[in-house]
Amino acid sequence: MRRTAKDNRDLPHPRPVEKIELSERGAGLRLIVVLVLIAAAGVAFAAGVNELFTPQTGWQTIQVNASAGPTCGDEFVFLYDLGSSGAVLRAESREVTDLYSQACRKAFQLFHTVESFEGVTNLRDINLHPNETLTVDEALYRAFETVQRSGDRTVYLGPVYARYGDLFHCTDESQLLDFDPYLSNEVRESYAADAAFARDPQAVDMRLLGNGQVCLYVSEEYLAYAGREGIDTFLDFGWLKNAFIADYLADVLAENGYTSGSISSYDGFSRCLDGRGMTYAQNIYDRVDGVIYPAAVMEYAGPMSIVSLRSYPISEQDGERFYRLNSGEIRTMYLDPADGLCKSAAQDLLCYSQTAGCAETALRAAGVYVAEALDAQAVKGLVDEGVYCVYSEDRVLYATDPELTLTELYQTDSVAYRVELY
Repeated sequence: MRRTAKDNRDLPHPRPVEKIELSERGAGLRLIVVLVLIAAAGVAFAAGVNELFTPQTGWQTIQVNASAGPTCGDEFVFLYDLGSSGAVLRAESREVTDLYSQACRKAFQLFHTVESFEGVTNLRDINLHPNETLTVDEALYRAFETVQRSGDRTVYLGPVYARYGDLFHCTDESQLLDFDPYLSNEVRESYAADAAFARDPQAVDMRLLGNGQVCLYVSEEYLAYAGREGIDTFLDFGWLKNAFIADYLADVLAENGYTSGSISSYDGFSRCLDGRGMTYAQNIYDRVDGVIYPAAVMEYAGPMSIVSLRSYPISEQDGERFYRLNSGEIRTMYLDPADGLCKSAAQDLLCYSQTAGCAETALRAAGVYVAEALDAQAVKGLVDEGVYCVYSEDRVLYATDPELTLTELYQTDSVAYRVELY
């Protein structure tokens, strides 16, 4: 990559790709550089279906089978080291592809808030049947358990997400007045009212009854309010959705013995399953005055969960979760349960954990990042929860991990990044 400020100005609108570079270091150590400037579907997955029928050894992008129907596969890139286990290559390629395809289809259905599917009890069904006991898939039940343990109330902002999400489909700024609380006091008041219910466990709460049985409790007062306001979505994982899906996909693969790879979503959630001691790398970016800089590269060994939170778009696919106003302001999907407003405490916050999945890591980071300003002590406090962080301020990369390896610090005559541990 050419490391010049001019090139970096093009980063918010690149052709979105997932780039993997392999190189040898020392005694056969391979450095796998994963640039998570992910992935609009047809570009990121350009390897072609034919490779599945004539598989090659080494790192491959595993694609979802076309026969799988609608899936979440276009939001993820799955890289796998075929042949690493010594299995018969053709069989391994077919098996891992089939398994991944099935998991992507199932995840797509389970976390869907708009459509129901035959034989599946998903978020849409739960929202349409408040105060009723339903039986859900183990994956969805585990997701609710994770949310419950965290105490985070973001998932109950369903009414806000249902309306606010339309903001990202506006083609003219005049349309934003119907969805943007920063431009309309009426919208702000509406979101604040929705958020007040979302924060209150006595108004809405997911009750876990064991054996896969759940009940979305909604109070009579909230039901009456929902009826007046035309609300039929109480529960929505919002920006956290792909964190849970990344964990589910990783768990399915690991449970079936496929761990020689990594899964990354276009919106910043990555699960490295690889426990072979190989060195991976994650690019760290920073945005200053509208320019995006490749500030450094974080080297690590898996398994690892990585959550990359940022306040700006870098690909066409990001149009689903960012809106740039003519003024330069950017609206994001990071909504605060306190008032329903989008907030980003920093341009970038990279969080990672060797002990927690993407969902747990994201939930722990949410209280720090979805805020008016970044609390450095709160960031440092995440270490006690097994989550390490890196963020940039005034060209300084602040890190909470004393064993962190940062390389390729961005340096020019006018711009220089340095690292400081705190």
